[in-house]
Formats: sequence, C-alpha cells, structure tokens
Amino acid sequence: MKNKNQNLYIAQFIATICVVVVHSGTIVSDPTLHFIVKSIICRIAVPFFFINNAYFFRLNSKREGHSLKWLRKIVRLYAVIFILYIPFGIQLIQQTVHVHLGLLPIAFIVSFLYSGSFYHLWYFPALIFSIVIVRYMLQKLGYRWMLLICFLLFSIGSIETYSAFFSNPLLVSGVEKYFSVFATTRNGLFFSPIFVLIGFVLADNKYKLKKYSKSLFYGLILASLVGVFEGMIVYQNQGIDKNFMYFTIPFTVCLFGLLVITKNKISGFERLKPYSQSVFLLHMIPIQIFNLWHGEITPVNGLFRVMMGVLIPLIIVWGFDMVKKTVSRVRLAKIK
Repeated sequence: MKNKNQNLYIAQFIATICVVVVHSGTIVSDPTLHFIVKSIICRIAVPFFFINNAYFFRLNSKREGHSLKWLRKIVRLYAVIFILYIPFGIQLIQQTVHVHLGLLPIAFIVSFLYSGSFYHLWYFPALIFSIVIVRYMLQKLGYRWMLLICFLLFSIGSIETYSAFFSNPLLVSGVEKYFSVFATTRNGLFFSPIFVLIGFVLADNKYKLKKYSKSLFYGLILASLVGVFEGMIVYQNQGIDKNFMYFTIPFTVCLFGLLVITKNKISGFERLKPYSQSVFLLHMIPIQIFNLWHGEITPVNGLFRVMMGVLIPLIIVWGFDMVKKTVSRVRLAKIK
C-alpha cells in the first residue's frame, strides 16, 4: 500500500511541466522540433489530467456524500484561482477583445462558466461540466452509447485541428461563426467528455487491468506510432489550433492503465502532489510578469518562462510548508 500510485505522482508532475512548456512560447529554434515538443508530446498532458481526475472521482464516488464534497471542493478552488487571475484576465481582454467596461461583469460571469479568467483555467469548468454530464448520461445510456457520443463530440471539436482539410463554403462559414463567438472547441462539451469517460472505464475495471498489461504496453507503442503519423499530417496541414489529436485517446488509455498497475519500489513520490498542483495553478503568474519586460517569442525567453513557471510555484509551496512546520514546532514547544 505504501508504494500505491507512486508512478501516477511522477506522471502528474511531468505532465504539469508539459503544461508550462505549452504556455511558454517556443523553447527551441527549429520549427519541426517545436511542433514535436509542444503539439505532440506536451498535448498528452491535459487529456492525462482529465483521465486522472475522472478516475479518482469514480473510484471514490461510491462513498456516501463524496460527489458533492468533491464538487464543492473543486468549485471553491476554482473560484479562488479565478479571482487571483482576474487582473491578468482584464489585461488579456484589453489586448484581444474590445469590451466596454460596463460589460466586464458579464464577461467575467461567462468566463467563469466557460473559459476561466486566464488561459489554463478553462480546465476547471470543462472538468466540472464533463464529469457531471458524463456521470448522469452514463446512468441513462451505458458505456457503448456514451463512447459513441463522446467520440462524435471529439470529432466535431477536432475541426479546429483539421480545418485545413475543409473547403465546403457552408461548413467553413459555420466554423468561422462558431469561432467568432467561442474562440475554441477545446471545452467541456467537445474535448473533455471522452477523457472523463476513459477515466470512468478504467476505474470501473481497475482490478481487471493487470491481465491486460501486455495489451496496454503494445497499445502504447502502437498509439505512439499513430501519433507520429498524425503529427506529420497535422504539421503539413496546420489548422486553427492543434488541441485535438486523435492519438491521445488510445495513448492516454494505455499510459494511464500501465501507470495504475505498475508498482514503484521507491516510495515518497506522493510529496510531489502539492508541488504539481501549485505549478499547474500558479505558473502563469510568473510567466506573465516576465512577459511585461520580455514579451518576445524566442527560445531563450521560452526557457526562462519554463524555469520561472516551474521554480517559483515550487519555492512558494516549499516556503509555505517550512512555515507550517515551524509554527507546529513552536506550538509543540509551548505545550511542553
């Protein structure tokens, strides 16, 4: 039990660094390598996080009152982080969209429910919405229909990645109208449901995964090869964005399944959890402050953004932990 989920803690930390890399501009000068790093390798991170959260939600949902407790906890966390990023959100709105000051409250309500107050915070409304909806619909329709529906939604959303292949005037016009309002299909309707469903499937079949270890391993290799092929297609035909990559579906199924069933002889990696969370939540603050003075997109600046986005949140958590331990020791000394 001591070594339980140790590999997952390591994977969570690595995935968090991948998120920081995506938000740091370019870190390499070669455009092909830049695409491989940011649009193939690092794109695995967010699907992994959706599966991870859905998996543990599903495992614990059988406990009475857990679902509501989780929902309250995640909404409170999101609300705090949303407020923290509001100054950066206002700056972003002023730079990208012309919104009258009187309409800012409405803009923030919409962003709270849809996109978050800054780039990476879309994850929270997407996670909450997809977990609630997928769980409800799963009870009504079962896994087969839900898999079909979620894959269909993902396919519709993938139009933003594969938009270069569409030339039908009616479809192009519809896509343009959608993006003029919603900016992206990477949301809780099109993007996250398939990965939340995968998390539920893996949780419901947790004790059966061990016997499929070989299939998961070979599936991971095959999915990686599919990723190379898909990456070549997308690189040569780049669309509006590159959020939807089909290889991430089988890849994350196999990767997460293997991480769940493989044991690590070394324990203690659970200490990475608060560090992973802090980097994911706070990394954009030091990056945005850095951008005030060095906004140029260069590999050197990109590497500085990655270092600041990772190290500063780590230092904050470490410092907070040191303060807590010091306070505890002082209180204990007073009692003695």
